Amino acid sequence: MDPHHRAAPASPSPTSPTLPSSTSSPSGARWVPCTRACYLTLHWPVSEAQPGRREAPAGCLPVLPQPPHRLLAICEESGLRELVMHHMRRLRLTPLFARAGNCFECVASRVADFVVESCGGPLYYSQHHAHLQAGAGLPLLLDEEGRELWLVQLWHAFDDAGFPPALRADFWGWAEPLSVHLLAPQARHAGLTRYPYDTVRSWFPAPPPDARGEARPGRG
Repeated sequence: MDPHHRAAPASPSPTSPTLPSSTSSPSGARWVPCTRACYLTLHWPVSEAQPGRREAPAGCLPVLPQPPHRLLAICEESGLRELVMHHMRRLRLTPLFARAGNCFECVASRVADFVVESCGGPLYYSQHHAHLQAGAGLPLLLDEEGRELWLVQLWHAFDDAGFPPALRADFWGWAEPLSVHLLAPQARHAGLTRYPYDTVRSWFPAPPPDARGEARPGRG
């Protein structure tokens, strides 16, 4: 994984499928329902299996831990959503979202709902989006290169969002194994590289403290 990878904007493919217009939501609703199949919403660049690669057994996915409850308690829902939005805005400039089109905001909101619920918040994702799930429960399927890009842009998003340094290891400890679950089945193999928090932290300079020398809590 290149810690300095900042992907250049990707132009939408001229062969991108035409997507139907969004279903309008009831007046005052906080979410916009989307009935689009995830494979029409996003087109992930999943590579073909490489010759000689030993694919991982179906049951070898890492255990996906429960995120510590203090993430939600300290950052609050607004802080978690802000982190997701910064992450998704970075990913929008990468090939992963080359075909997202007008679906980007819908998918970003869906991912934020998933993160908030996973951290112990309201059941936004289960109630509104679970029927659209693919793979591990999100409309995302990655290859190895896409996974590295997803992770490095998350690391940069920590700084973009002013995410509390004391909580970054907690969030990474959940997001890094989640990234393995988001791999397409043909991209999983026994030699997959893992990225522990302390290893990745050694590749980046430490973020400066705020004016009081303290980590900032989530913004309301």
